[in-house]
Amino acid sequence: MKPLLLNALLCALFLALSFLYFQIALDNDYWHSDDFSYLAHNLHMTETKTALFDNAKPYKFQPLVYGVSYFLFNRYGFDPRGYFLFNILLHGLNAFLVYLLVQTLLRDRTVAVISGLLFVFTVGNFGKSIMIMSGLEDLLITTLTLLTMIFYFRNELSRGGRIWSPWYALALIFFIGSMFTRSTSLSILGAFLAFNYFFRRETGHRVISPSFILLLVIAAAALILKTRLFHYSPPFYTENPGPVKYVLYAAKNVISYLVRMIFPIHTSHLVAAAGPAVRLVYGLATEIRIVIALTIVSYSFFGFVFGNHTIRFFIAWTYIMLLPFAFFQFPSDWLNIRHLYLVSVGFVLVLSAGSVYCSRLIAHRGWRRLVPFVVPLLFVFLARFIALQLDHNYALKAASPALASQRAEIVRRYPWVTIDGDRLRFKRDMPSGS
Repeated sequence: MKPLLLNALLCALFLALSFLYFQIALDNDYWHSDDFSYLAHNLHMTETKTALFDNAKPYKFQPLVYGVSYFLFNRYGFDPRGYFLFNILLHGLNAFLVYLLVQTLLRDRTVAVISGLLFVFTVGNFGKSIMIMSGLEDLLITTLTLLTMIFYFRNELSRGGRIWSPWYALALIFFIGSMFTRSTSLSILGAFLAFNYFFRRETGHRVISPSFILLLVIAAAALILKTRLFHYSPPFYTENPGPVKYVLYAAKNVISYLVRMIFPIHTSHLVAAAGPAVRLVYGLATEIRIVIALTIVSYSFFGFVFGNHTIRFFIAWTYIMLLPFAFFQFPSDWLNIRHLYLVSVGFVLVLSAGSVYCSRLIAHRGWRRLVPFVVPLLFVFLARFIALQLDHNYALKAASPALASQRAEIVRRYPWVTIDGDRLRFKRDMPSGS
């Protein structure tokens, strides 16, 4: 089968699986304060398009995200189904991009397909970003990051790292686009450094290559531009713990996030109605987390020592992608599994590669060669269990009277909006110029 046709079929498969897996969220309403913040911002953009560049709290400098959100608002208004459907389809596209990324670096279609399947089933991130309207920012930065890396890696591996190649031009476009979403430029550059180091024999280039230097210059120029023109500032600690505690807190957060990828049950209100078996596991949560943390550290060490360069790169990817949340999001928004959406790309690759390679080692053992796939299958069941629990919990939150004040505040600020039952509605035409 021709590669283009195969990729088209796989993309369609991932989109269909994403829809089937997350259609449970289509009947949900807005359930988080961030959702109402996005709706309010969309209404504000009907008054002035300069709101696209808002970055003062509670907003962030992410004009591309706000632009997409405003486009959806013009199409769907206050109907949440359109936003959730967009998130679901974007998640399916991201799963296909995970497949392309792994295939580009590993040249192993089996591992690449399984990695994409694990990602679409939200192994390692458990789907919170898809089931929240404001999760658009997590999904979109992942799309741009994956596209940037796919084209950068293809340029380095097949085009000799030429700056004037079409692959590099596309990498530049999506890299610049990523700067207009969540600020992850340093993580992307860190991943490029790791790639340049681990794949230096394949590329024949130095770690600090001209193509990397150009991206670094663009990132620095964009940071200066955002700071001077839009008064952007990154979200540092809300307290000053001192340099030693600062590093220790960040290291603790990295390990805690990695543990959450494997053992996400960390809020008792979700566990309370889950049955005695789950409550028993939750009762041993502290001991389980310690064992998992030691296992992660050990696997990371031995993976670097004995793994191939692709495995080493994706282990490094997992740690690098966590750093912004470990350093800049504590203590106001720490251990939010939404932050694991992009990070989990490295986790699903390591999980799928380990299963496939172990299966090939015992390929002569008949049906026993399928035993290694029990591990990723267990993670799929765990991810599904968590997704169902989250969906039920979010439905309850959406119906909670506590959200009435969020709706009332929007009606107070925008007189052309009213409340019909428990839903926001337009009661007359939008302002001119919208």
